[in-house]
Amino acid sequence: MIKLRPWKGKKNEFEVDVVARTTNGDELRRRVKAPVTGRTAAERWARALEQELFAQSLAAGPQKEPQTGLAQENVPPPTFKEFAREFLELCEMDRLGINTRVNYEVHLRRYLLPVLARRRLDEIEPKDIAKLKKSLATRSHNTSCEVLKTLRRIINRAIAEKKLQKAPLDFEVPRRQHRLPVAYDEHEQAALLAAAHERGPMYVVIVLLGIDAGLRRGEILGLQWSDIALKRASMVIRHNIVRGNLDAPKGRTEDEIGITRRLIEALEALPRTGPFVLDNKGSHYKEHNMKAWMQTLVKRAGLPWRGTHILRKTCGTRIADGGGGVAAVATHLRHKDLGTASRYIDRRGATSRALHALEK
Repeated sequence: MIKLRPWKGKKNEFEVDVVARTTNGDELRRRVKAPVTGRTAAERWARALEQELFAQSLAAGPQKEPQTGLAQENVPPPTFKEFAREFLELCEMDRLGINTRVNYEVHLRRYLLPVLARRRLDEIEPKDIAKLKKSLATRSHNTSCEVLKTLRRIINRAIAEKKLQKAPLDFEVPRRQHRLPVAYDEHEQAALLAAAHERGPMYVVIVLLGIDAGLRRGEILGLQWSDIALKRASMVIRHNIVRGNLDAPKGRTEDEIGITRRLIEALEALPRTGPFVLDNKGSHYKEHNMKAWMQTLVKRAGLPWRGTHILRKTCGTRIADGGGGVAAVATHLRHKDLGTASRYIDRRGATSRALHALEK
């Protein structure tokens, strides 16, 4: 079996995952970066690697009886602490996002390991879940939800890796609580853009990349001139700054979006001093820089501080108010489902607008 995945979000470089199974049930696996570029060439190279693994398995001869499937059933599952280390290694091998891996590590270190470290995976009981929930009582509801989700992912991965035959128990993971989305209205957008024009071209680009293009903070910082096609009025989102490091976008996929006329004009007015649109002597800025820039603009515009993500929510709200609908919001903001996109639409005035339409 062969699987191909983009290597670190790059378009023509691939990681190959090759699993070779022999007639006696043995399995050999290799997960490496293909030394060639292009999907066709990478697949051809992976086929050759698969044949090489088959040859190695045949040369090794039949396995001894203790390593058969019957003997494996008698091997007890590892402790939670032992598999936790393997789980984090698997996450790194799977090229999960930096934030995802850091969150898993934090959940394990702070909450899961203190309760479950010595438990064997098949011996986790309802009282352990109760103890875990009690330790999370002082944390927010959403933190508790995410920790329980991490526990479920670890158990499911243990089953996938054949460390467990089935889940030792079933437990409920509550739904996250979402705050009502808040976006800048037309007057606030005008005030923010006026403040940006006073500060200079870079600030105008920052605001428009948020409220017109709908980019996340890290995507604004990671945007490069090579990602932009001004003549075609489009850009490809290929990079994201996460915890100060250049990473692939959220979702690990590249997406192309359109650019508004005023954003094109702002980009044309911005001097090109390096590979990044917001260039820092040939490199990129970091998240705290973006936060400081936005705090400066918000203060100058006389607006309340609501973080940097409000720019993206403003973009989603503008699309919906313009008649685009939730599907258009999801497409432009690159959301995988409509439920997520709906949380990027400020509906504070929706009730009055609906009543006005009904009264006609």
